[in-house]
Amino acid sequence: MSKYAWNILPYLVSLLGVLFDYLTTTIGLGLGFNETNLSYNPLLAIAFFWGIITFLNLTLVKGRFLTVSKDVIVLASFLGVVNNTLVITGIYNGLRIL
Repeated sequence: MSKYAWNILPYLVSLLGVLFDYLTTTIGLGLGFNETNLSYNPLLAIAFFWGIITFLNLTLVKGRFLTVSKDVIVLASFLGVVNNTLVITGIYNGLRIL
């Protein structure tokens, strides 16, 4: 394996985060909730996360800071899932649209 071969795990985990976000968004829309971000597109979301992970891989020196930075970005892809789940279960009311 060459020294430039990257670990694909952050890409796969962020893909799961975006897919679960899309799934919970679809479930919420089916239950009658409204999407507050009308321009949301899961393909743009995955391109955003993969772009940041690639940028970090290219610019940061391998070490603890790179690992922590990638982990934070990967976990951020699951924020939409958490928000959607809380709204669907009624724990959180979501954002109010004026």
